[in-house]
Amino acid sequence: MPSALLDRLQRILPLGKRVVDDVVCEETEILEKVIQRMFEVMRKVAEFSCNYVKGNWRSFSGLGKY
Repeated sequence: MPSALLDRLQRILPLGKRVVDDVVCEETEILEKVIQRMFEVMRKVAEFSCNYVKGNWRSFSGLGKY
């Protein structure tokens, strides 16, 4: 019985590895987009903060542009 179970498991494992690789790849693509947006937001906040500290009041109108 354990031998038959091991044979079946060995046939299934490559398929499982392929599915895992596909899922990880898809999730990585999603994270890449989210991280890029997150850094863009962080850049805008830093720019806004610096302009605020410098006293450049014109920068306030640019904060809402996303």
